[in-house]
Formats: sequence, C-alpha cells, structure tokens
Amino acid sequence: MAVPKREVPQQQYNSLEEFERGLEEALDIAEVAPELLPGRQATTGGNPINLGPRVPEADEWAEDMVRNAQNNAEKWLRKVTRPKKDPIEAAKAAAGKWKNNLQQAIAENRYQKGLDQVDHDEMYEIIKEGGAEAFAGGVARRSKKIRRKIAQLREHVLALATEIDKMPQDTEAQRDARVLAAVRGMRAIGKRLKGIK
Repeated sequence: MAVPKREVPQQQYNSLEEFERGLEEALDIAEVAPELLPGRQATTGGNPINLGPRVPEADEWAEDMVRNAQNNAEKWLRKVTRPKKDPIEAAKAAAGKWKNNLQQAIAENRYQKGLDQVDHDEMYEIIKEGGAEAFAGGVARRSKKIRRKIAQLREHVLALATEIDKMPQDTEAQRDARVLAAVRGMRAIGKRLKGIK
C-alpha cells in the first residue's frame, strides 16, 4: 500500500540567497499568520494512514523534551563528569568566538529583546513550583564554591579595610572620602577577582 506523501512546495531555490529570502518571508508568516504555514495541521482521511503535523504540536514537543531530559539525567551526569575534552581549555580556545558573538549580541540589542520576551506570570509560576527548597538546595550544592570564593574575597576586603583605616575621619568631607574609597575599592576587588588589573 502506498503511504500518502505530503505536498512538496512547488518553489525550488536555486541559491542560498533565494532560500534566505524565502525563509524571511516564511518567518514573517509564522509571526503574523502561522495558520497559513503548510504542514501545520495533521492530515486526516489518509490512505492507509493519517499523517501528523510536519512539526510536532507545541504541547507534545515540550512534553517529549521534559520526559527525555528526565529519562537521561543519569546519562547527562555521566557525560558531564567524563567529558571528551577539558571544558576549561575548550572554553579558552573558543574565546575569539565568544568575543565575536558577544559583539554581535550587543549590536543586535539581544539583551533588551530577550527581556521584552519574559512572561512575568510564567517566571513566578516556575519559581513557586521549585519553592524555597530549590533555592536552598542550589546554595547548598554550591557551598564549596561559595567558601572558596569568600576565602579569596576576604583577603581582598581585609586589605581594603586596612587601607581605609589609614584615612582620616574627623570631618564630614573626610568621612565622605572614606565611603567613596570603599566603593572604588570594592570595584577594584571585583576586577581583581575576575582577573582584570
């Protein structure tokens, strides 16, 4: 028995440029009238089978992603703890790529565009679902890292405090100067801890 085939769009692209123009038009349609996209709905009355939509329905797709993530949690842990290459060295090697991508993100104002897409209700729903335990658990899991970072920070803050102690504090102007020194000192410490001198 012959399986029904989806209708193939008649337009054929002869170059990548033509494809990119067609893609832009299709993306415009997806944003304003997605119901006009071909293959969006399941095909009924097929012979001998019905065809599903060209791309899964959103609920089905999301459920599959969540289920697959849950089913592969142990595999994820095994892969993360046995990487094929040193992740730190790989990140260092990709520094040029990171810099280029960052510059492009700045040029395209992706930060603001990303914030504009945040759904406040959804964000707080996720936070409430995780509950206070999710926050506390996350902090507890990072306790070794937190201790290490604080140990580094403490030495720097101690040095800053020692230097501020050397400043006079008799007048209001002198006390203002100490506050300003503290702010500038903490900025300097932040740079130091990030490896910036």
